[in-house]
Amino acid sequence: MVDVHYNERLFVMVKIQNIYRDNKTKKWYFKVYLGTDADGKKIQKTKRGFSSQKEAKLAYDRYMATQGFHEFYGNHLNLLSKQMTFEEFYKVRFVRWYEKQVKRQTFENAQFIFEKKMRYFYHMRVRDITSVDIEDWMFELSQTITRNSRLQEKQSTLSNSYINRIRGHLKIVLDRAQKEGLIDQNPIDNVCCLPKENEKIDFWEFKEFQKVMEYFNGNNMQMKHRRLVYELLFFTGMRIGELSALPWKYVDLEKQQITIEKTLVYSKKDEWYLSTPKTKNAYRTIGIGSHLSKKLYEWKKLQSLLGNFEYVIQLDGTFTPPYSFASWLKEAALAMGVKPIKLHSLRHSHVAFLIEQNIQPLVIQERMGHSNINITLGTYGHLYAKADDRVIHAIDSFESDTVI
Repeated sequence: MVDVHYNERLFVMVKIQNIYRDNKTKKWYFKVYLGTDADGKKIQKTKRGFSSQKEAKLAYDRYMATQGFHEFYGNHLNLLSKQMTFEEFYKVRFVRWYEKQVKRQTFENAQFIFEKKMRYFYHMRVRDITSVDIEDWMFELSQTITRNSRLQEKQSTLSNSYINRIRGHLKIVLDRAQKEGLIDQNPIDNVCCLPKENEKIDFWEFKEFQKVMEYFNGNNMQMKHRRLVYELLFFTGMRIGELSALPWKYVDLEKQQITIEKTLVYSKKDEWYLSTPKTKNAYRTIGIGSHLSKKLYEWKKLQSLLGNFEYVIQLDGTFTPPYSFASWLKEAALAMGVKPIKLHSLRHSHVAFLIEQNIQPLVIQERMGHSNINITLGTYGHLYAKADDRVIHAIDSFESDTVI
């Protein structure tokens, strides 16, 4: 009896890791180490009220086999996450998520901004980025000279609208970091966008466009091809990607209509793919009139001499890169003494042409494929100021000659 009593007392007095006795209440409890938080403080859990050391040990084992293990592992992962630099978060977690959220073209366009314009934050822990850091970064961007003006006598810096666009991409990254628990609040929410600038849209008036087109009056196939492309862009307002992806099956010469359902995207110099249009409203059917219908009919006959091609503006079964059309257009403008504009500005020229013809904004919105009227008015509203003379003329034509 003595030996047994001695062994039980010995068992009770043996010290077991994480199991303790409260000297005041004489009850047993366990204390679990669950890692450290982002500030280096220990995370611990304590559970009290056990009548024996054995009972406390059994409760400890059950806890660690279930909830405790997951909490420890979760805290460890959370600690690693909160120590992540911006570069680590972007490359390891953000990219894979973002690629699944947007169209391929959007993703590829955004990569340049993420990887070139946000290097300022790469070395910082995500949780350490402050509103002041973001303001300093935006100021640095505002001092950045644009690539196109580096060799020019008068150099220009990034526009406010482009910097705001970059800021918008940073917000996407930090919003995702907040959702994943790396930060509690997004510091960019306290940083305002830069004020909007009065950016003028380049476009040609109809007479200027006609003059440039005289450059392409040659009878060879290449000149006919280029002139057709520019006329289609000017008179339809299509994007070059939409025109490049336009198949003959979507051209109805009898109804004098074309239907836009695809766009051609160049990801690299010689790499391209077909994609869906930019927005839901970009799926559209637009009228082209008898003039363009006749030109397309004649072009189809000429094209058939080269081969049976699926797409309207193909010359050899492949696609001509947009930068080639842009280069030829600039060359023609300079040769004809007209101020050069970007290829995309032919789309702006189409809108200016429609406004000059007194076409209503809602009609223009549908034709251009804008998702809402605010885009149309916000982009081209200033062009309506030129119509003020017509308004005055209309008022004068109905005004009474009676003097007050």
